[in-house]
Amino acid sequence: MSYQTLYRKYRPKNLNEVFGQNIITRILTNAIESDKFAHAYLFTGPRGCGKTSVAKIVARMVNCTNLKDGVPCNKCVNCMVSSQDNCVDIIEIDAASNNGVDEIRELKNNVSILPSNLKYKVYIIDEVHMLSTGAFNALLKTLEEPPEHVIFILATTDLEKVPVTIISRCQTLEFKKINNKDMFDRLKQISKEENINISDEAINEIVEESDGGLRDAIGLLDLASSYSDNTISVDDIMTINGNVSMNEIENITNDIINLEIPKVIEKINDLNNGGKDLIKLTEKIIKYLNKFLVENTNTNICSIYEILLDSLNNMKKTNLETDYLMLGLYKISLLNKEFSTPMVEEQNTIVEGKEPIVEVKKDEPIIESKSSKKVSKKEKIVVDIKNVRMNNVFAQADKEILKDIKSNWNKLDEYTLDRKVGAYVCELIDVTPVVAGKDYLALSHKYDSFVDKGNSNIFDYEDTIKKIFKKNYKIVFITDAEWKKFKEEYINNSSKGIKYELKEETVEEIDNSTEDTVDSDIIKKANELFDNIEIEIEE
Repeated sequence: MSYQTLYRKYRPKNLNEVFGQNIITRILTNAIESDKFAHAYLFTGPRGCGKTSVAKIVARMVNCTNLKDGVPCNKCVNCMVSSQDNCVDIIEIDAASNNGVDEIRELKNNVSILPSNLKYKVYIIDEVHMLSTGAFNALLKTLEEPPEHVIFILATTDLEKVPVTIISRCQTLEFKKINNKDMFDRLKQISKEENINISDEAINEIVEESDGGLRDAIGLLDLASSYSDNTISVDDIMTINGNVSMNEIENITNDIINLEIPKVIEKINDLNNGGKDLIKLTEKIIKYLNKFLVENTNTNICSIYEILLDSLNNMKKTNLETDYLMLGLYKISLLNKEFSTPMVEEQNTIVEGKEPIVEVKKDEPIIESKSSKKVSKKEKIVVDIKNVRMNNVFAQADKEILKDIKSNWNKLDEYTLDRKVGAYVCELIDVTPVVAGKDYLALSHKYDSFVDKGNSNIFDYEDTIKKIFKKNYKIVFITDAEWKKFKEEYINNSSKGIKYELKEETVEEIDNSTEDTVDSDIIKKANELFDNIEIEIEE
């Protein structure tokens, strides 16, 4: 087999050929030239950013007898020996498949043996975080005080899984994702040398897709060159990766923002049937939303962003990508369709300093055909619902009731497809019952936007819980952060002997009337647009 894949062919041979890691290459060059390099290095960073390549270069540099400006001469005996794949003094170990105590013990036994040909024996342990606890423990003493002729270079993509006892014995160098400009320049250079015809737009798509990993980028370029007979285009790259064009992403995202969910579901089903990658599609939608949020701060868009992030997280954990994406879209469909509803916001903030919930009852609108009428708005709102209900649920708090609710909370799963309550059930699945009493139930959720929305539609959620659990509960939604504060306050009050007493929920009727004349056509349009606001025409 004479063909060599591009990422192997263009693997850097010297530190000055390493792209995007200037700080690290400078540190290593200066250390080796001044003969002050460490006995153990730990390279950490994302995949494909040059960790293993740099480790191999360092192994050659420390052994070169004629190093000049940080570049091995490639002419001395040591350079010739170290460049061979079967060099016995440069030992590469894959910790993913050699992660046991026995393998590390064998390494310890061989460490004391002098190099066969080179000055230093270099151990490169890739994916070191995969070692077992016993293997790490067996490595500790050797790593701390290796023989003078031994250098360890450990590499990992998951630093958090490496014990601190190992990290403290190494000089840690953090590799960064390679920036887009360096990636683009390198791919452009390789394309020119390999006579690969590719458009700049296609290179940018490869760069975007590779997410800072040059190895992945070169591999994708190699794959694209085999796929396309002519100039490689953006469409070619997207076809190979199962991606969707940016224009389509923008259309889908705009439909999601406008809550045109049936249209979105239809598009996604077509893309899924066409072999497109739904995880990559969701990632691109989220990236587009992120840019959109910078210019358009909106509670509903923030909620969409949070829902899609949750869906993406679940999609990556299981093989139910379609199901979790559809569930996310189902939740998004429940958001308020009017993104800018100042009339609603005004009504919900009438009682200053309180946390009102939605209206309890309203009269049916009466529209008369006269050209100008007075407008009157009548409504009842529950005032300070969160604090009152949290007080009352603590007053009735019963561990057994809470335990029973938690053990039966999975009943919600049976109603996800119910036409009447399925939408609310899909959202209640994500909340956690934290306090329960005979008549009250407190539910915690991590996002502020959901809590605000939940408390604004609290009676619908109460009806849903009643249908499933056959019990009337007055519920209240709080954030996880609020629950922590309420819990601390409860513990503090209990230690002082302060008891919680049931409080009556305050209901206020607000009558806002105006003598202003309003055209009846405008009133009709307002009633059609804001179907949850009563506009009554009076003579």
